[in-house]
Amino acid sequence: MDTVVGSGHNAAVPDATRPRAELSRDRILDAAQVIIDRDGDAALTFRRLGLELDADPTAAYRHFSSKDDLLLALGDRLLGEAMDSVPGELDWRDSLRELAIALRHSLVRHPRLAVLISVRTTQGDQEARGIERLLATLADAGLPVPEAVAVWRALADTTLAWAGFSAAYIALSDEVRRRDVAAWTTTYRQLPADQYPHIAAARPYLDEDYDAFPMALELLLDGIAARLDRRTG
Repeated sequence: MDTVVGSGHNAAVPDATRPRAELSRDRILDAAQVIIDRDGDAALTFRRLGLELDADPTAAYRHFSSKDDLLLALGDRLLGEAMDSVPGELDWRDSLRELAIALRHSLVRHPRLAVLISVRTTQGDQEARGIERLLATLADAGLPVPEAVAVWRALADTTLAWAGFSAAYIALSDEVRRRDVAAWTTTYRQLPADQYPHIAAARPYLDEDYDAFPMALELLLDGIAARLDRRTG
């Protein structure tokens, strides 16, 4: 830090000659993730990135051409993190299950980004890697290419849609979530049993903190297994 000697005291001024750390792609993505998680995607601008990184705002343009490009890169990185967490030495069913669970978990950890990414195509290396891995798994299981593509799309869209759904729920205010949860123990427990006999029978289960994604995923995997059985039976 340079100083200026003036009227009896030293006044600190910025050292314009001090070199700033080189901005890598990962450093920019890390900072962008912090801003989104903390303040929402609307707060993400290249100027805010510059402040977060103590860098010239235009430096990020060396790696990302626009905010949309940056958001897609963040989503692509989350896809890669999910795949890296699942070992490759699994049978087709365990592999697809664990990949879907890992992807949903990776996205929901960053709910504000998940809502955006769940309806987008990242066009990045990790997305391509994921598509290749899923198609290879389905081909090894015995599905021909057209059917493997259809199954991959169904599995990916189900997982992304559920991630977006879960992320949107997390983004609700605490008060709204409390009211929704309370509805299962108030509104639905109080419905007349003569008019709603099946709801009445289900009352002991309606107030559970139930995550339906594992069941939806198993139903989808059961459908894939049935298709494979028909091909080999």
